[in-house]
Amino acid sequence: MTSRLTGTKTPNGKGFQDPDEECPVCRNTRYLTPNMRLLVSECYHKMCQSCIDRLFANGATECPIPGCKKTLRKISFVEPTFEDLSVEKEVRIRKRLASQFNKRREDFNSPKEYNDYLEMVEQLVWNLNNDIDPERTKARIESFALENKEIIAKNARKQSEEEEWASRVQDNERKKKQKNFEEYTNKLAEEKKAKEAHKAEVIELLANSTESAKLILKKRGIARERSNIRSQDSIDNDNGGIGELWIGLDKVSQEEETQEFDPIASEYMDIDHYTLKDKYYDTYLPSLSQIMRAGGYNPRFTYERSLQSAFSGIFSFTKSEESL
Repeated sequence: MTSRLTGTKTPNGKGFQDPDEECPVCRNTRYLTPNMRLLVSECYHKMCQSCIDRLFANGATECPIPGCKKTLRKISFVEPTFEDLSVEKEVRIRKRLASQFNKRREDFNSPKEYNDYLEMVEQLVWNLNNDIDPERTKARIESFALENKEIIAKNARKQSEEEEWASRVQDNERKKKQKNFEEYTNKLAEEKKAKEAHKAEVIELLANSTESAKLILKKRGIARERSNIRSQDSIDNDNGGIGELWIGLDKVSQEEETQEFDPIASEYMDIDHYTLKDKYYDTYLPSLSQIMRAGGYNPRFTYERSLQSAFSGIFSFTKSEESL
């Protein structure tokens, strides 16, 4: 049985319906019949599918709701968009009037005339939504449509062209973003292959060259830095000098993806600006216990790590500092 607190899902799966909502004809509720489908008529009265099939099986007949004399057909019942029928009615009225009352600001000589026109449209919507003098309101709508036939047709064509243009723009933007994303992923794959080849080359040089490891790493680090600069310039030129892409609502930064830390090309690998002593006066490091010795711990590890952290960037300058 359906919970009276949460209700039931709508047939299209978009939200929930009130379990206490009932058909005004058979008085059946969705709480007792969870799969009951309520449709709305042209006169904005809800009825369940079973009652519609039973009452309108032989053709058109009057609305069974007391006081409503409107003649209905089975085909005139549709799925409601809103649970509140007053909102459903107003939205349909506005949608119907929008095809006729489609004048724009440029169709009027002054802002006052345009505001008066908008006020007239709102008054018509109010009258139709509240059934105020429906015959006179209908006559005003027909008179307006007849008097402004050419302008209505011109604005309808213009709106159709604008919608088509907007659709083409969105389609082109989507294709452009997809193309940029594919090019971007291809460049990342090429850079990854280049990095792997670079590392393999450095390892081979370290194994076979007679030069010192420090000199080899320095040369390869400079060559790698130049290669990264050329690669980044190529990416910026391909994307109009923009270092980032927008995929949907997510920003993909090329700079963050391409500038990865490479330990082989690091500037901080060979830090030789200090001399590690065997013993230091240290009041913070606890005395070496038997358990610490058994685990292979040595105080030199802590001292060496501290010195490396202190000297790692002491002779590395930023671009702003190099210019001083």
